[in-house]
Amino acid sequence: MFKNKLAFVLLCLVLIVSACGPSDETTTENKGNSGEKAVKLTFTEPARLLSVAPLYVAIEQGFFEKEGIEAEIVSGGGGAQVIASVLSGEAQFAVSGPRSMFTPLDKGEDLLAIQSLNSALTYQITLSKQYQKKKNVSKDSSLEDRVASLKGATIGTNLVGDSGDVYTRHLMQMHGVDPNTLKTVKLAGDGSKIGGMQEGIVDGGIASPPMGLQAESKDIGDIVINTSEEPMYGNMVWEAVFAKKEYLEENHETSLKVVRAIGKGMEFTRNNPREAAESIESYFDGIDVDILEESLIGLKNTFKGYGEMNQEAWDNAQDPLVEFGKISGVSTKQDTTEDVIWTNSYIEEAFKK
Repeated sequence: MFKNKLAFVLLCLVLIVSACGPSDETTTENKGNSGEKAVKLTFTEPARLLSVAPLYVAIEQGFFEKEGIEAEIVSGGGGAQVIASVLSGEAQFAVSGPRSMFTPLDKGEDLLAIQSLNSALTYQITLSKQYQKKKNVSKDSSLEDRVASLKGATIGTNLVGDSGDVYTRHLMQMHGVDPNTLKTVKLAGDGSKIGGMQEGIVDGGIASPPMGLQAESKDIGDIVINTSEEPMYGNMVWEAVFAKKEYLEENHETSLKVVRAIGKGMEFTRNNPREAAESIESYFDGIDVDILEESLIGLKNTFKGYGEMNQEAWDNAQDPLVEFGKISGVSTKQDTTEDVIWTNSYIEEAFKK
């Protein structure tokens, strides 16, 4: 009788302990430095982007593993898929441009950005050799002349009305060029943009690296404008790490570990572009590692600190989207005061001296 009662008590204890386990995270048999089972996290991104390289590097260099995290990336589907994955709980963290946050925030979703992989807009505008000759412009022309050359241009972008489209039109407007004269064509992927230039379908393409360098290596076009040359775009939140506030609050320590791993990835990528390029070569099938390295060197200044943000950088990201709200779908200005839709507190805690 006593044995039966003891077995019953032990069974109850096991069930109680099991019920108290974390519900928002899953664990694996892999272990971090603490010796505990690793937490499995899913990151969602709109597409495979070199501007997100520090995340990939953090995985490949073992920075997540050292934090006791097994990181998985779900890539593709654009900003809409990113938001759907985070809101549904399929992914715990999103890595995407700020635009992905603004629409759900406007609908009352409680999201918070805790890190920015880039401190500047990384888009480059590449123009074909033929179009440069037609407009009598080159990468060595003044910024005013280079922006003016976009008047009447047909440019390839991933999606008509996407962030590349909007920020290019705003750049034109800032320099007194009518943005309505720009025609954008959907050409998803670097290869289609380069092929479009080669065939004369488009005059150029808007994309983050390494598309421009690939076009230059094939002698099809040149990177004529780095958008970060414009001071407003040189201080801008780009490719932010964000999640639901509820998740961040309930998984504070895990969120600190994420910020720390990605921050170390930023530092490593900034200081070791060749090794970083070699470690993530498999993420960019068919692209020469030398081009990846050169692109990472070009992005070096955008991998600033550990991903700290500021209010002006958020305003610079938001204002063009609101200005061109009919294209972007962003019509409401969010409060960009610190600790409302973004915070540096996780970075400060993760890297406190």
